Amino acid sequence: MPLERFDPFRTIVNEFDTKVGHMTQFSPIRGKRPFEYDESFEEVFYGTPKTDSFCKVVKGELPAVVLAKDKEIVEYSLSVHPIQENFEQYTSISIVNLFTPMARVLYDNVKQIDSVKDKSVGIGIVHLPTKHYDKLAEIPIEEVAKLFETAQLAQKNSIKDLKEKYQTDKLTIMYFFNIGEEAGASIGHLHCQTYIYANDIGHGWTSLGFLSVPGFHKKVKNDENYCLACEVANDGDNVVDPIDQQLLVDQRKIFENKEWVVLTAFSPERDGQLRLIPKRHVSQFIELDSDQIAGLGEALVVANKALDHFVSMSSPHMNLLQDRNVLFRQDNVGYNSGMHLMIDIIPIQRIGGAEIMETYRIATIFPEHVADIMRKSLKDRDISQQ
Repeated sequence: MPLERFDPFRTIVNEFDTKVGHMTQFSPIRGKRPFEYDESFEEVFYGTPKTDSFCKVVKGELPAVVLAKDKEIVEYSLSVHPIQENFEQYTSISIVNLFTPMARVLYDNVKQIDSVKDKSVGIGIVHLPTKHYDKLAEIPIEEVAKLFETAQLAQKNSIKDLKEKYQTDKLTIMYFFNIGEEAGASIGHLHCQTYIYANDIGHGWTSLGFLSVPGFHKKVKNDENYCLACEVANDGDNVVDPIDQQLLVDQRKIFENKEWVVLTAFSPERDGQLRLIPKRHVSQFIELDSDQIAGLGEALVVANKALDHFVSMSSPHMNLLQDRNVLFRQDNVGYNSGMHLMIDIIPIQRIGGAEIMETYRIATIFPEHVADIMRKSLKDRDISQQ
């Protein structure tokens, strides 16, 4: 049975009445997940064989609990009935993650379940395109959008089922891509994942900041409608944040369309970090409408192409890899914190002990310079900046 334990020296109960701090999950099944990279693959992991486990699920060669296919619900999210079916005629599917760090189904005959207070309970979902791609830069934009539509459907259905099962209005959601072995992916086939927790956790200190800062900003500005992200996405370079930093928005912008803006991070966690912000205020991925989804597909593909180039031309001393994580920073279900959804693309990079010890970073290149390099690479490749 998966368990979770919080570090008593780094944990609080926050303003949303959930535990926040450093949490360790103990999940024995996690160590059994398939690992399909080997030494014959390219160093940057591109060109992985199209015979991975996800391809086999798509072709009906392996069973899976399928929650959604394209824009159609297939199965109850707490189902224990896998199927084997060919899904090649669809663009994307969402399936249950067999090796998720939480328990999805609790059986009556499991003696340890006297309560879910310290258990790791929820749903893990894998969302994947039915065609094999290694990276976001190579998938057609329309297929990314369809992948997001399927993910939205699976998430919404799972949220509804978990609320009913556990009689709760609060759920913690983590939505992300791990791309490449060093970013935590065990299978080369491009995919994204959703973890939805049904007990009283509220992420860690990093997420607490994203959730709590909007309230702080409103207090400083004495304006309940104030949103810094809305200002950054829509008001150009004359943005000064509530702690008096000139944010140099235009100098950091590498791409925008009608719905999204892509910028280098003002205070990057890793060199080359990119941040995508929707121009219309929205707090959760499941709230994005069809126009925002289409715009996100384009923005995410363009952003990854720019990052690919930046990493490929970076100096060896920067220790940057093509592997990366794509993290959806969003409000938890039932929090209503007022935060503005944003998406971070963070390349894998070797860092020092001080940077692990604290929420702290020693960067080697200004994000404005990174943006110059990325804008030039996009222009050279005839990718529209409009």
